[in-house]
Amino acid sequence: MSGFVATAPASPAQPLSSGGWYPDIDPTEARAVMRLDGTVTNDRLVECLSNAMSSVEDELDEWQQQQRALGRERLADVPSKAINGVSRLVMLYKRAVVAYAQAELLEKYRELDTTGRGDRRADAMNETAEDYRRNVRYAVRDILGRPRATVELI
Repeated sequence: MSGFVATAPASPAQPLSSGGWYPDIDPTEARAVMRLDGTVTNDRLVECLSNAMSSVEDELDEWQQQQRALGRERLADVPSKAINGVSRLVMLYKRAVVAYAQAELLEKYRELDTTGRGDRRADAMNETAEDYRRNVRYAVRDILGRPRATVELI
C-alpha cells in the first residue's frame, strides 16, 4: 500500500473584511504563513479566519472605540512604528488572527487521528495549539500597550 495522499491545490479565496477599520485578511497569504496544503479546504480556512477575526476584534473593541474617538479611521492610522512600510499594529493584528486560526485548525485536525502514533502526535499538536494561543495573547497585549504577563504578590 502506498503512503501517498492526494491533496488538491487550494483555489484562492476572497479577502475577508470586517468593516474597514481592521485590515482585510487574505486567506491565500494566511495559508502561506500557516504552511497549509490542500488538506485544509478554503471553506474551513475561511471559517477559522472569520472566527479568529471576531475573537481578536472582541478583545480590542474598547481600545478600537478609543482610537475612533481620537479620529483614527482605521488601524493603520493609529501612530505606530512601521516595519518594511507596514504599521506594526497592522502586523500584530494579522499575527493574532492567523495564530488564533492556526490554533483552532490544530484542535480540529487533532480529532482525525487519535490511535497509537496519532495520539502521541495529537498531544504534541495540543502543545503547539497552546503556543499559538499564547502568540494571540502577546499580539493583543502588544497592540493594547500592556505588559504580556500579570504578576501579583500573594
